[in-house]
Amino acid sequence: MFSCVVCKKCRDGHPSHEKDSIWAWMVCFAAATNLAFTTGLLYSFGVLLPVFMDHFKESRERTAWVGSLPISLVPFSALFASSLANRFGCRAVSMTGCVAYALSLLTASFAENLTILYLAFSIIGIGAWCALVSGLVMVRKCFDRRGALALGIGSTGQGLGTMVLSQVLQSLTDAVGWRSALRIMAGALVLNALLALLFDSEMDTENSDSSEQLSSEEDGQRPRESKRFTFHCSVWKVPSVIVLTVTAAFFMFGRSIIYVLLVKYSVDRGMSSAASSRLILFMGINIVLGRFVCGFLCSIERLDNWFILQGMAITNGVSTVLLVLAKNYEWLVAYSLIFGFCEGAMAAAVNIIALTSVEPSKAGSAFGNVLLTTSFVTLVGPPLSEEAEEEKKDEEREKGMKAKDNGKSTWISELENNCIQINREVSDSKLERGNRQKN
Repeated sequence: MFSCVVCKKCRDGHPSHEKDSIWAWMVCFAAATNLAFTTGLLYSFGVLLPVFMDHFKESRERTAWVGSLPISLVPFSALFASSLANRFGCRAVSMTGCVAYALSLLTASFAENLTILYLAFSIIGIGAWCALVSGLVMVRKCFDRRGALALGIGSTGQGLGTMVLSQVLQSLTDAVGWRSALRIMAGALVLNALLALLFDSEMDTENSDSSEQLSSEEDGQRPRESKRFTFHCSVWKVPSVIVLTVTAAFFMFGRSIIYVLLVKYSVDRGMSSAASSRLILFMGINIVLGRFVCGFLCSIERLDNWFILQGMAITNGVSTVLLVLAKNYEWLVAYSLIFGFCEGAMAAAVNIIALTSVEPSKAGSAFGNVLLTTSFVTLVGPPLSEEAEEEKKDEEREKGMKAKDNGKSTWISELENNCIQINREVSDSKLERGNRQKN
């Protein structure tokens, strides 16, 4: 009986499916939960980095690519995912993305080398984006009055997932091993895919249909079918999209480095693995808070969304520069809290600006184009950081060896001088004795 009622409520075109209604907030909750399981698990890779390094006996630079590839492919596949959502609807794309994500995790659990992990986690990135873009685009279409606030709440899913899943993943890895942990997460993702049934396909295409018919009537043409692959390259004519792309490129470069390498950075400074993984928990708590606060602030008409983004970016940059001064665990926790809040607010601001700077029918394309451009810097961020760290360590080793060799050579030269001096003194004393015997 209950299942029948739920199925009726989830049916396309149900009378309760109205904008700014209770159903719209349920869609917002479903999108946030999808983001929590997909992108939240993605950004918890820092927990698995030392585990993979120890299991496969690989360098940190090579292993970091496993976490960098899916994070970069999330925005890289954005443009195509938005077009898929326009063609097949947000419901189908979201469910397909979650299932593909789960199958990739299952494949990764059987990996015997990093190559398999590279391939599996690359597909994970594509699946995560399908769930992310379809969820946020659906939320954008379900609200008129509280759109910014709803997008802010929907975006909290990543922070919530990072906060919870990092600890769950650490606990599962310690208890049953990383392979079984990935399989358990795959099963949870399959169940999570069912939340996309709340998405209404008719609401999904309503805005696109109206905009297509309006443009066709203005041109005196016959209305065209809206369900097709569309990339909407005209979004690049909007100045805010161009400025947002440049800003997000710098933001995403540093963001991926922190997510992948913060836990290992803490371990290298003598912190335990459990304490280091808790940094992701502290970060996730403030990511949720930052995204919610940013959504609320962006809903206030007197506040400019760009000023909010700029203020958070400056704060985040200064705190990251000062991270090298952190000498104990308390300072690392403080940084995680500051970075988490600012990162959450910045991500929410980027999502809101990208999705609201154009008309609803082009929102997915604008969002996809912005993140597509930033995918390249996201890809190279963690490996470049690791390469720079390794070069720095090599230079320090070379300096140490040179100093040691210099110290050794100095010691040898002093010993040789002392021996020469002793020989001279011995020869002089023998000469003096010989002269005395002759006299």
